Amino acid sequence: MKNRLQIPDFMLASFETAHDAMRAEQAGIEAGLKVRLIPTPETVRAGCGLSLRMEPKLAAEVAGILEQEEVKVTHWTLSATIDGVRQFIARESPLQAKGEEE
Repeated sequence: MKNRLQIPDFMLASFETAHDAMRAEQAGIEAGLKVRLIPTPETVRAGCGLSLRMEPKLAAEVAGILEQEEVKVTHWTLSATIDGVRQFIARESPLQAKGEEE
């Protein structure tokens, strides 16, 4: 059996509208977090075409800020390198995952 190496690269939050995407980026920047808007990768096929990129460890914090700002995230996606190939993996909201851990 081959050992599958998985390296998380970044997390994406996708939005229904470009306005929500811009609000999300501004909220993250104002909170002092390292976030930026990027074009949504074609393989993700979600939302308005813009996604907020962040380190995976920041996802729960970003999700909490966006919830407070009433910015709706339509999709969460993890980019990970598995066996040397970048893959995009759909995820549930980091706030839901955090709640299940507690």
